[in-house]
Amino acid sequence: MKKIIIFVLMSAGLLMAEVEWRHDYASARSQAQKSGKPMMVLLVSRTCRWCQKLKNRTLQNPEISYFINSRFIPVLVYRGEGGFPEIIHSTLVPTTFFLMPDEKMIIPPVKGYWEPTEYMSDLKLAFEKFKKMQSLH
Repeated sequence: MKKIIIFVLMSAGLLMAEVEWRHDYASARSQAQKSGKPMMVLLVSRTCRWCQKLKNRTLQNPEISYFINSRFIPVLVYRGEGGFPEIIHSTLVPTTFFLMPDEKMIIPPVKGYWEPTEYMSDLKLAFEKFKKMQSLH
């Protein structure tokens, strides 16, 4: 019975999960350094329909949002609005960057809109590579 209750509570948490975006890059980086978690930085434009589709479809997927919140410090930044380093640069939006707490790139930026299954593959790849890079330090 206890296992069923735990499963139901976990499932409810997954269903209500949303990405816990940070909007201040500097404080997110500080949090990444303190927590030892990598950063996932999503570069978007306010007028980009593919950015909206990524945020409203792929990133609203409960498994995706749970995976991001539990393993990354997620940061949402808007192209042309500053407050983030030059490494966060792309002519295409949306673009997702995976960075070590010291801002080293973990994998090449993921450009464009991706369905949840494909996006999850990139999330898992970035996190696995992060763990390998972390173990080298």
